[in-house]
Amino acid sequence: MKKIAVAIQKGGVGKTTISISLGAELANHGKKVLLIDADPQGNSTGTLLESFNHDLAEALYGDVTVDEVISPTSVNNLYIMPTNSLDRKGSRSLKTYRSSEASKEPFIFVDLCDEVEKLGFDYCIFDTSPAFDAFEENIMTASDEVIVVIKADGYSQDGLQIFKNNLDSFKKRKRVSNPKFEIIVLNEINRTVKLTEIITKGLKAGDFKVVYVPVDQDFKYATLARQTIQQRGGKEETLAALKKLRNLVK
Repeated sequence: MKKIAVAIQKGGVGKTTISISLGAELANHGKKVLLIDADPQGNSTGTLLESFNHDLAEALYGDVTVDEVISPTSVNNLYIMPTNSLDRKGSRSLKTYRSSEASKEPFIFVDLCDEVEKLGFDYCIFDTSPAFDAFEENIMTASDEVIVVIKADGYSQDGLQIFKNNLDSFKKRKRVSNPKFEIIVLNEINRTVKLTEIITKGLKAGDFKVVYVPVDQDFKYATLARQTIQQRGGKEETLAALKKLRNLVK
């Protein structure tokens, strides 16, 4: 089973959109895919599910088994391990786990992925939060590959460099080579803006494999309808970009 983290230390760049879209793309081509909503905001969960019985935090605390947390979605072969975005006082929430337990259990996601693989999944995709603390490091420890999502703006460029520095530091401290970092999704691009061309040249100079996803309002409509972009039907350029991303992670 291949484990992929979709990440960057910046919000609002479309990590959740790309995580869901990649999961659906793989699932539509016959792969059994689990999307783990590892962001306390629970945006992947809100997009793909109307309700659920158990969430990721319960599995991490050991209150329920991994298979009890996994929920099917409306996409055949695509499943999700949901997160409850409501942080009730005194609850064993994902937010509470991150702050109090994550540093004590560096291999928690390695163990979780071992259980997921036993269930026959081909891919596990982590939709991460815009942070790089002990919790994210635990996800990186379990991941084979990380995909970074940015926009064509200076703030995202700064976020990319910060993320790369943190990932390099993590690998050095842990003395590991994974996760590999080769793919960048340049999201919501407008090719008429010169900054897009400048950033593109910089990414190519860094030997990254770049996937260009255009501005596409159908992403917003799909989210409102609790659909994937493939179900909604996006721009031809959008669907082609997601196909390219699928081929890159195969």
